[in-house]
Amino acid sequence: MALPPIDNETVEAVQAARDDIPRKELRGGWRLSRGERVRYYLGYSGWQTGSGILASFLTIFLMLQGMSLAAVGTLILIVKLIDAADDLLFGYVIDRINPTKMKWLGRLAGTGKYLPWYRVTFALLPLATIIFFAMPSGLPEYAKIAWFAIAYLLYDVATTLSQVPMSSMIMTLTDDVTERNALLKVKGVLMVVFAVVAGLAWQAMISEFVGWPVAAVAIGSAIVAFLLMLPLARKVQEHNVGLKNVAEEAAPRYTVGEMFRALRTNKYMLLLLSADVVRGLGLTQLTTGMFAAFFLFNNSLILTLPVLVAFLPGLILQFFADRIVRRFGKRNTLLAAALLATITGVVMFLLGPSNVTVVVALMAIMSIPGALIVVVMTFVVPDTIEYTRYKTGQDCSGIFYALESFVHKASAGVSAAFAMFVLALGGWVAVNATDFSDLAAQGMEQPPSALTALWLTISLLPALGCLAFGVMMAFYRLRDRDASLMAQCNSGEISREECEAQLSRRY
Repeated sequence: MALPPIDNETVEAVQAARDDIPRKELRGGWRLSRGERVRYYLGYSGWQTGSGILASFLTIFLMLQGMSLAAVGTLILIVKLIDAADDLLFGYVIDRINPTKMKWLGRLAGTGKYLPWYRVTFALLPLATIIFFAMPSGLPEYAKIAWFAIAYLLYDVATTLSQVPMSSMIMTLTDDVTERNALLKVKGVLMVVFAVVAGLAWQAMISEFVGWPVAAVAIGSAIVAFLLMLPLARKVQEHNVGLKNVAEEAAPRYTVGEMFRALRTNKYMLLLLSADVVRGLGLTQLTTGMFAAFFLFNNSLILTLPVLVAFLPGLILQFFADRIVRRFGKRNTLLAAALLATITGVVMFLLGPSNVTVVVALMAIMSIPGALIVVVMTFVVPDTIEYTRYKTGQDCSGIFYALESFVHKASAGVSAAFAMFVLALGGWVAVNATDFSDLAAQGMEQPPSALTALWLTISLLPALGCLAFGVMMAFYRLRDRDASLMAQCNSGEISREECEAQLSRRY
């Protein structure tokens, strides 16, 4: 017999009762049960798999379709401009509206603040991915361009609808900063593991050594992503839904004006997003890597070796990322990682592609600090959100994670467009194949100018992106200890007066 639905008042009463229980009695010090944590990790792994499919195959699929690189690059930019509006809109909607109160979504949405949105939207990501890669190869180019534009826009919307609630719930799953950082650390490690394992598997499947069609591999992976994301939609509860220590006149109103006032207040988030943009623009190697390996080194899988070499050291750094930032601070850790990646990339560019062993070694060294940056950035974002919650009394997690979602997608899209424009300027000769085995059978070659453009996209451009990221993060001034105090104030562990007395400076 089905249990009756639990109303929000009951959930809030249970949470209030839990707040009176000493933390040591709560699941050994954790707000979340082991099962809830596993479902959270699975959900993020599924999302990483689903979003990684298009990130890995977007340009490969389109370039193998023989489409004009200039036309594709232009369309990517146009789609991203359109996508800017829906990212911000949904960030506003998710902070303002709870689908549990919608009659036609209430039963599906369940209870909570961000989990209800995830439950009603997560399946859209794998569905949109399947639609994108279902493009028939026999279509004329104008029809392929139209299919790409529409399907890519649908994919971007679906990504936002699933990512924003998933990212935002880190603020509501627990009110304990230590537990939050532990969740983020494990999530970051899993993201890298899935990105590496899935990325290597995908590249091997479509390489000249296996020869599976790109579309078939992508659609199969989208189905796997759906199965991984499904458990998070069930049997997980948010334990930190409401803000505390907020003056009555500052109670959340969630009007458009309040949302943008919060954005203007959060100078640290704007700096963080801007730094993410410039770093993302330099990730051109993600677009051209397999083609660079194929045409520069006659083996489409040769540049997977740096990933394998850097995998274990990078994983160790990520696993101890929380200890590293406690010792050196988040900003200093990011600056050191960016500097190492920049120096390595410049050295690789100057040495050139003549020695493949040297190239593999330098790319591996460059990848290690990049892996650390990924995890540390997940620590910094909640700090900036706590800052705004502390300053304004507004729980604007949704709109901030919507902005972050847009920045990541826009950076990836613009980076791909940038790489395509560089190749087009280099005189890239269009190819038409289903995979790299088909390309090898055709004996396709590229002119020297195109090969030079390929080299730039995997060496100097990524190094310049890291340099710009480091320069911008040097201006980040929100101290880790102060952000932790703000989080304690927001969750009610200390009063606002106690918080202000312990802050290192006035914010």
